[in-house]
Amino acid sequence: MGMFDNLFGKGGRTQTAETNDRLERSFTPTTEISNRIAIFTPKSFDDVQKIIDEMRNGLTVMVHLTALKTDTAIRVLDLLSGAIYALGGGVYEVQKNTFMFNPGGVEVR
Repeated sequence: MGMFDNLFGKGGRTQTAETNDRLERSFTPTTEISNRIAIFTPKSFDDVQKIIDEMRNGLTVMVHLTALKTDTAIRVLDLLSGAIYALGGGVYEVQKNTFMFNPGGVEVR
């Protein structure tokens, strides 16, 4: 089950083990994984670039979407989910309207 299936509870395509192996081999982090967490409460859609920059730098990012209107929060979540997927990471809903984005190689228990 994919990241989006878990998040939104929708059924969809699943990747084969071969596809997953190929994706894992093709992703090489450009920075070392950090033990720091960046916390953001974006006020507008314009704040997304700064959040993605932190994810690209290998940081785990916690995002509180409580200060945004619903439509804007959905757009921000969509863009951040796509960015972390492209970086080989994962997204987890910590509580209502609060999400954690982990870079590839960070394990969440």
